[in-house]
Amino acid sequence: MFVRLAEQPSFSAVARHVGQSHTTVARSIGELEAHFGVLLFQRSTRRLALTRDGERLLAHATTIIEQVDQAEAELAGTVAARGLVRVGITTALGLHYAERLGELRAAHPHLSIDFIIADWRNDAADPGLDLRVRIDEAEGEGLRKLGDTPRLLVAAPRYLAVRGVPQTASELTDHDCITYGYEARPTPWEIGDQRLHVTGYLRTNSSEAAMRAVRGGLGIGLLPQIQVGEDIARGLLVPLLPDIAVPPVPVSVAHPFIGMRMPVRVQVVLEFLASAFPDADRMAQSARPLA
Repeated sequence: MFVRLAEQPSFSAVARHVGQSHTTVARSIGELEAHFGVLLFQRSTRRLALTRDGERLLAHATTIIEQVDQAEAELAGTVAARGLVRVGITTALGLHYAERLGELRAAHPHLSIDFIIADWRNDAADPGLDLRVRIDEAEGEGLRKLGDTPRLLVAAPRYLAVRGVPQTASELTDHDCITYGYEARPTPWEIGDQRLHVTGYLRTNSSEAAMRAVRGGLGIGLLPQIQVGEDIARGLLVPLLPDIAVPPVPVSVAHPFIGMRMPVRVQVVLEFLASAFPDADRMAQSARPLA
């Protein structure tokens, strides 16, 4: 109950999960606090939060539960994945995996997943993540390469009807380009052998916002293929300069379990991220316009 309450700070939610009353859960936590002689949660009418002592106990309690799960798995000869796995992930990949979580749930019904979705580069600020999907190459301990995500230059038909279709990469500097990124200064677009400093009406740190602006006819976008493939197939977006190579985006996943055994629950989700990573050939098929 303590671990579940730390993961989801609501007495009512935990009571529903364990099939007990609100009063029973609150009494159990009170007995645990009395046993250790410390306050584990700060309580108010609006908020329930772990104290410093609660955070210290949570680390021990989580390890104990994972060791029990590991023992059960080894004795039973099966992998028993239980508990919460917190995953930091970018928008496009988060949406991609969210559509496929049913497969993971069918195989491991006692898992629960917390997707923290945001577009970022390198490390996220949240130290409580079990896995962190990153837009960079995998190097060093605690990192695993998932694959490469292709990107496409796209625009809405109504934008092209007014501004025309660019025939060369250099012409992009004369167009309105919708950009997204994480640094203070815009990152040049690498198109073929050129690095282009494009400009436009909108710059955002969200690939989803950029995609919607491009779909709305605001300009040209350089976006992940997994995000625009369906719109291209439906005729809502048009791929541009298809014969010019655009470098794909390398994707890796980081974890904090360096020099220690990775919990079964995290191993299972890591393998899911690897096996369900977008296949380039399948994405290319989905990005072809419908006849």
